[in-house]
Amino acid sequence: MKRIFCIFCVITMLFLLCSCKDDSSHKANEYETMKTSATKDSVEEFVSLLKNIEPSGLISGYKFDEETCYNVTPPKVAAETNMKIFKFSDSCASFVMMDNEAYPLCESFGGYGFVNAIPCDFDNDGNKDLFVASSWGSGLHRSVISVFNSVSKESTILYDTSTTDTPSTDLIVAQSTANIFTDDPDIDEKLYYSVLSVKINVENNNFANLAYVVTGVEGHIECEDNTLQFIPYQKID
Repeated sequence: MKRIFCIFCVITMLFLLCSCKDDSSHKANEYETMKTSATKDSVEEFVSLLKNIEPSGLISGYKFDEETCYNVTPPKVAAETNMKIFKFSDSCASFVMMDNEAYPLCESFGGYGFVNAIPCDFDNDGNKDLFVASSWGSGLHRSVISVFNSVSKESTILYDTSTTDTPSTDLIVAQSTANIFTDDPDIDEKLYYSVLSVKINVENNNFANLAYVVTGVEGHIECEDNTLQFIPYQKID
């Protein structure tokens, strides 16, 4: 019962912290839909970094142009890092920009591409990295949780739903101070990087504008000896 209550608290808190609102008079049920932040801030600067790069592979034929490019950097990432995340609304190609360079952030074609991210310092080296939720698929829609290392500029997959019984489940990653994974009050807070299942809608036929609702808890990201792993959620009676 305690665990169920904690899960409810986590999801409720996420609704309140992540939802977009126009004024403080919104009713509580209007916080149930969370939205990505999509702007044109720094788009011209970012696209100029891609001027000599042509889309290839599954996104061959698309263009890296300003019209379809959006800054989708989550507020927490903007506040805690010097990284900016950009996404193209047609191909869903997603990149992170830092130190005046652009780096691919995740696979994209056939899914939503980048969905959300939160900053972290899993290896305690003083540099904030990113836990990233994304989706893609050619013939099989799957969601992926990965970590982008801000030093090596490389992404490592931590969890891929294509290996599960529910490959089409969409995911986000979230951080909370509520412990829903263990009854140990002294457990390290890095266990509070939770992976949540969501229902996603594309707004205005623009894949940079995603709206999603949390539907459940999939598990959490655990770090031991600077090694990350995804731990599936298990209900304990």
